[in-house]
Amino acid sequence: MMEQKKTKKAPANKRLKAKKPKDRTELNSIFLATHFVRPDEVPFWEFLKQNNIQYNKKHFPFLTHNTVPKIKPVFDFEEYVQIGSRGEALSYLYNGFGKALNYVGPVLDLELEHGFNDHTDRHTLWVTQTGVELLQRAGISYDGFGHYDPLTETMMTLVGMTHDLGNFFSRKEHSTYSAWLLTRLFTNTKRKPKEFETALHAILFHEEPTLLDLNMNIAEGTPLQWALVAADKMHVGRDRVGGRSFENGIAKGALEDDIHIVLNALIVRSSWHLGVRKFVWNLDFSVDQLEEKFESFTTGNQRLYLPKFFQNMFIGKGTLYRESFAKLFNDIYANRMKMAAKCVFLLFPHISEFIVELSDNDTRAKVGSGRMTVLQLTRKQVG
Repeated sequence: MMEQKKTKKAPANKRLKAKKPKDRTELNSIFLATHFVRPDEVPFWEFLKQNNIQYNKKHFPFLTHNTVPKIKPVFDFEEYVQIGSRGEALSYLYNGFGKALNYVGPVLDLELEHGFNDHTDRHTLWVTQTGVELLQRAGISYDGFGHYDPLTETMMTLVGMTHDLGNFFSRKEHSTYSAWLLTRLFTNTKRKPKEFETALHAILFHEEPTLLDLNMNIAEGTPLQWALVAADKMHVGRDRVGGRSFENGIAKGALEDDIHIVLNALIVRSSWHLGVRKFVWNLDFSVDQLEEKFESFTTGNQRLYLPKFFQNMFIGKGTLYRESFAKLFNDIYANRMKMAAKCVFLLFPHISEFIVELSDNDTRAKVGSGRMTVLQLTRKQVG
């Protein structure tokens, strides 16, 4: 990151000029579209019908009721940026979204046999709140040229709530479709070009594949993008388990077939704090059922069923469940955590370590409560 210029009010970060993307042909073709049609050219209403997803067109205030729905602008960007808090911004956005966010889950569940991890507003609200907290603690504005302010909170709310809307169209290209939807849902964007372009950039480049495809370096982005990516990558846990995963449960092999479901189910909650020159992400681990909706994940003993890998490691080698979890978490989420760590380092220049810690409250009193480090990354390791 470049050194800050000495001014009367020093900017929190200095933004670098991004490299020119390799190819924007596909990106431009998406941004020129005006109708809510899937990549295979199936209109959205027809797509829902074909996949037996019950819907009500009134739940989508931003879509026309035509056979091929067209996007209606329901927000005024100039008006939106005048909002001064997350609560007011959420109220404004929900007024235009209606109940549409409830449909992201059923749409994504079609991607995998046992369903996809949750992307409804349980996820977007968590990302929004965590992103706001990160920017508040960093004391930085959304663009890096000032200190945290009401506009930064409003901007973080916008990207947090809209970054995954593109999943209605395509999981693979969801960040591109999310950014495109923003250009269709808002009017008066040209009156606040800097703010709108910064929001588009954060949403468009919140996923690593898009960053690589368009030859973008995340360090050349903005604090808004860094907070979005860090919050998005750190959202794991029981509230990420999707609807179809619950429906399938043990009976249909969901926990044996998809380790992502198991890892999320074993994390009761997560939180983070700043230590001395380190950022610590805490995971509360438990094999207890705790909630009624997890009944399909238990054999009736009020404890989560764990796949044979966990059982064999415990019986054969004495490896505790939390230790097996830590190994799998590292194997599966290493790249995800590295990207989160990189964004944390960009937000907090004084931080030198990103640490993931796990705490296990063993209610059976068999293996003992414990705390262990799951992952530890230094600034040098993530580049």
